[in-house]
Amino acid sequence: MKNSYKMFYLFLGLTLAVVLLIFSFLDNRLENKNKDENIAKNQSINKELSQEINVKPQEKINKNTIIEYENYYTECEHVVRSFELDKKKYIDMGRDEFRNNFKIEFSTKIIRFDSERVIVRIDKNFLCPNHYVVGEYEGYVSIYKINDKGERVLFKKLDQSIEFLSDFDKNKLKKGIIVDSIDDIGEIIENFIS
Repeated sequence: MKNSYKMFYLFLGLTLAVVLLIFSFLDNRLENKNKDENIAKNQSINKELSQEINVKPQEKINKNTIIEYENYYTECEHVVRSFELDKKKYIDMGRDEFRNNFKIEFSTKIIRFDSERVIVRIDKNFLCPNHYVVGEYEGYVSIYKINDKGERVLFKKLDQSIEFLSDFDKNKLKKGIIVDSIDDIGEIIENFIS
């Protein structure tokens, strides 16, 4: 009988040990699964927080911002740079608000926009203001300057009449001869006078 009690207690002890071992194994497995889920969740939260931290507030124009325009003239392919001197109306504007200030007639592209510098490229489909046009005005050889809208503006009417010029030369003057500098005008006019 003593042996049967010993066997009974031994069997009971072993059964309890196996049951405790199984529950311990399952508990560790469940705990590890929860840890993995918590780690994944924490990594996701940390990633979102780091993205929020790395997001810069929208850049705005301030009184020290340099605003530069790259005016590209398609007819002569020149780029003329200019700077905004009166920035008061642009202060505290963000990129989108600043972009809405441009006329639709020109193709504009903001190349750079931050609080230090704003660079805007404006494509204009005419000659730049650095050109002159030798043409005709009221029957006389005349010199035109190009304004910033691409229009010809009478600069000087010369005393040379086009009356005695050939039809070919008259047509050239009526169309206009584009000249890159004031120095080149003398040579063109000399050809018409002689």
